[in-house]
Amino acid sequence: MAPKVSVIVVSYNTRELTRECLEAVFADGYRGELEVFVVDNASRDGSAAMVAERFAEVRLIENDDNVGFARANNQALAVATGEQLFLLNSDAMVRPGCIEALVGCLEREPEVGLVGPALFNVDGTRQPSWGDFPTPLQEALFQSYLFKAVPVAFPLGREVHPLLRGRYARAHRVDWLTGAALMLRSEVYTRVGGLPQHSFMYGEDLELCALAAEAGFMSHYEPRAEAVHLLGASSRKDHARWIDHYTEANLGYYARFAPAAKRRAAVAVLVGSAYRNAIWSGLGLVSEKRRVEVAGRRRGYARAIGHAWRALRG
Repeated sequence: MAPKVSVIVVSYNTRELTRECLEAVFADGYRGELEVFVVDNASRDGSAAMVAERFAEVRLIENDDNVGFARANNQALAVATGEQLFLLNSDAMVRPGCIEALVGCLEREPEVGLVGPALFNVDGTRQPSWGDFPTPLQEALFQSYLFKAVPVAFPLGREVHPLLRGRYARAHRVDWLTGAALMLRSEVYTRVGGLPQHSFMYGEDLELCALAAEAGFMSHYEPRAEAVHLLGASSRKDHARWIDHYTEANLGYYARFAPAAKRRAAVAVLVGSAYRNAIWSGLGLVSEKRRVEVAGRRRGYARAIGHAWRALRG
């Protein structure tokens, strides 16, 4: 008998977090049959060995190189046999009942193809986890840091804006869901394929939801399902890298799904990255403690400007 749910976890140098993630999955209390995969992207911290030693029931896929988030997930999606496919970051820990609530939503709502839980920070505050499809205005608010003051229905920052908390308290349809904890029907995978692999990381969840919407599947936010997410435990340690990949993925979305808005988005990135670079350069002059972070961010913003310039030139 095929399992009801296939859980897929991609790990990269998150040994202890991956352990906590898997422990939470098995402690979730889900009453159906589970199939659990871990795809290890050539971790150097013993993540794969830990999984093999402590979780014999997990199907471990070990990569010789770091193939990126989307490609690693797709390796497991290609062989998963569950009716529902649950993509779960290694730095996300489901709370008891999360899987049951997500499966229940898909069983109750036949038009829904993807569903995501409420995400929380370690301190208990709500974390942005869904949003409208991006617009140049949203990009400008992000680049200028004004999103911290102006409520934007887009998963930016670490905490939900106070004026959006009401929307996070109730279940509703959304344009897209973050991939930190995302369940989709196997039919969605069959119809649209796995996560798009245009970018090494970032943007895959956004584009998957966009492709699913084009195929007639809705995305749904289900707050009765809950998980704690550490937000970038394996990726944001390298500031230059995540700014580079985030910008590339974000501009790639416009090129593929909203070409009419591509130039305006690129202008927002170009101006915003120059602005952010100036701010962090000034911070570097007064804060010796953040010298390494400042240097990384400046490299990242320089690469972001390059991405925006190439997008403007077509």
